[in-house]
Amino acid sequence: MSERTTAAIILAAGTSSRIGEDRHKLLLPLGDRPVIAHVLDAVLASQAQPVLLVLGHRSAQLRAVLAPYLAHLEVHPVYNPLYQQGMSTSIHAGITELTHLVPDCDSALIILGDQPLLSAAILDTLMEARHTTHSRIVAPLYQGQRGNPVLFERNLFPELQEVQGDEGGRAVLTRHRTEITSIELGSTHANYDVDTWDAYEAVVKEWHKQHPSDE
Repeated sequence: MSERTTAAIILAAGTSSRIGEDRHKLLLPLGDRPVIAHVLDAVLASQAQPVLLVLGHRSAQLRAVLAPYLAHLEVHPVYNPLYQQGMSTSIHAGITELTHLVPDCDSALIILGDQPLLSAAILDTLMEARHTTHSRIVAPLYQGQRGNPVLFERNLFPELQEVQGDEGGRAVLTRHRTEITSIELGSTHANYDVDTWDAYEAVVKEWHKQHPSDE
């Protein structure tokens, strides 16, 4: 595998506590498939490889729904038994598995499993920026606001393994803020997530705008 390989680590282990009523936000419908499937579609259409899908809450249910995706050779499900302790534990699990799978992997995209309007073009743009600038971190801007996903070079993996709680890679971004290449991507829609029911409804509304023929 090339030294320029960028992996995708999809964080899909959370408890969906903010959306309420015992719903699993990643399994909510969006068009003809669940939210998490849209994220996987975007990642698999991009240049990122391998793809590590970090599972935790209702992992058996997710595995069953996503069986066709898990049949892909590039997709590697990873179980995070500590998922209730926050997003950082899923980053730890993903990085640990990645370093076993591809020890010389160039970098990794940390991707949220509840960002279904993400596109392969966005992922490829971030990876191309990494290859042309050799920046340690590449982050997207959506109308000037930093969003997700974020690309981290391999030498930052040990620092990602040290993050705590539910903040993801924020501490690493703060520590290395002068080493970040920011790429303006325009529309904020791709950065929408489904953390709450209102946010999910906003995603559904935007998805139907983008896919009027699927009404």
